[in-house]
Amino acid sequence: MFLYTDDVVMGENLAIVRPVLVIGVGGAGSKIASNAYSAADSQFIAISNDINDKVEREDFILIDPKTWANPSSYKLRYYAQESSRKIRDALRGFDTLIMVANLAGRGGSAIAPVISKLAHEESSKKTIVSIVIMPFRFEKDRVFQAAISLKRIRDSSDATIVLDNDSFIESNPDLQLDQCYQMTNKALIQTIDIVCRGEYKELGTTFLCSSDSNGGAEVATADSVAMMYHNDYPESIKSTLLYVMGGKMVAVGLLNSIANNLKEIFTDLNTPGISILVSDGDKMNVNLLTSVEKTTRFDDYDPLAQIIPRENTLDWDDLDSSPDIELEIPDIE
Repeated sequence: MFLYTDDVVMGENLAIVRPVLVIGVGGAGSKIASNAYSAADSQFIAISNDINDKVEREDFILIDPKTWANPSSYKLRYYAQESSRKIRDALRGFDTLIMVANLAGRGGSAIAPVISKLAHEESSKKTIVSIVIMPFRFEKDRVFQAAISLKRIRDSSDATIVLDNDSFIESNPDLQLDQCYQMTNKALIQTIDIVCRGEYKELGTTFLCSSDSNGGAEVATADSVAMMYHNDYPESIKSTLLYVMGGKMVAVGLLNSIANNLKEIFTDLNTPGISILVSDGDKMNVNLLTSVEKTTRFDDYDPLAQIIPRENTLDWDDLDSSPDIELEIPDIE
């Protein structure tokens, strides 16, 4: 393991305290979390509305949609709230919670905000890290729900790491959908490992950009930086961590050159800290984690939020849901 750092410590760092519970939410979240937790020396639970997401021999909470064949996000959220006691019981005894959810999916966008809110209410001493996937730009019907869920998750998490599928379109327009999912899943698994080992230290919101370019570490880093510029305004970046998996196969001189180039780029942006983490691996790929301190472009996904301030939103503390209401209508004939 090799770590280059030019960090300037500003305030409190993210505290990762064991025991750690990795929570997989929905189909994609459960799959990613189940592939990451054992290597990260943590425990695991899957929470989903689909029984097929249950991982063999591991804990599982089913958010039962009852008789609904195609429930909305609001309906699933109501059933998740009904399971609050089970979820609270599963979270007890852990000092760090790492939640993984795909907000492009109905299950992820519905259930993840409930879990993060319950975790936040459970104990102020818990560290809550949420790792979420945002939808592609062409998934118009999912963008608004994903943005609202992200906003609520950020409110109740100590750190939120966001992987934006849309940024892969910008940098890799010819990338097939399966290849995109493989790349993002691998990046998220590696990120969970970084978080569990305490290498990731930033509070607040962080963007995750990843590349496994065949052009080598330098090209992969350039691709990741390009994704970063797509995700957020550069002037809002406060720190960055470059994780080079398989970096031991990269020449030391090239790693030094990459570090200097990043330092020059981010120094121009008044970024206080730059770190490069290198580990071994069969194949080289690069993950760039950039922490931001201002609003992100995902806030624009909810147009009303730009008009109505949070303090004027009367029902923000209550999660939007669609309860089952049965009305007995008497026969008046």
